Amino acid sequence: MTAASPAAANEGLLRRVLLALAALSIVVTAVELATDRHWETFVQRIPWFALLVATAALLLVAVQPGRGSIRAARLLAALTAAVALIGVYKHVEANRDTGALDFRYSATWDSMSAASQWWKAASGGVGPSPVLAPLALANSAALVFAATLRHPVLGP
Repeated sequence: MTAASPAAANEGLLRRVLLALAALSIVVTAVELATDRHWETFVQRIPWFALLVATAALLLVAVQPGRGSIRAARLLAALTAAVALIGVYKHVEANRDTGALDFRYSATWDSMSAASQWWKAASGGVGPSPVLAPLALANSAALVFAATLRHPVLGP
């Protein structure tokens, strides 16, 4: 039996670190959603489903890595990232929809350009929805996806 090369050992360590960070990201996101009681409507349950999908992707890579499971994990990570990006848009849209109700802009919101309204909504200048929060899901997905790159079961 031959000892693993230092490069292969480093890749294995990096893969484990990426998976650990993905797991931490999933847990922290779940805690944040739970503390915000983010489950009251159907739309608020979507990130919970995305967390389950991200967890499944993580487990496919960490527990049972094979060619098929690595490819499935990549697909699940991509789905999670897509849901996250839709979540960012929906948060920005919700902020924009409430812009006219904001005390700082109630008199001027309708006269502002669409670009200014969208910028205020996206940059956190108006609205209650945290725009960057859905990106925690994308972070989990990106970490799982990164852990699949150059995976030894995929071959050269």
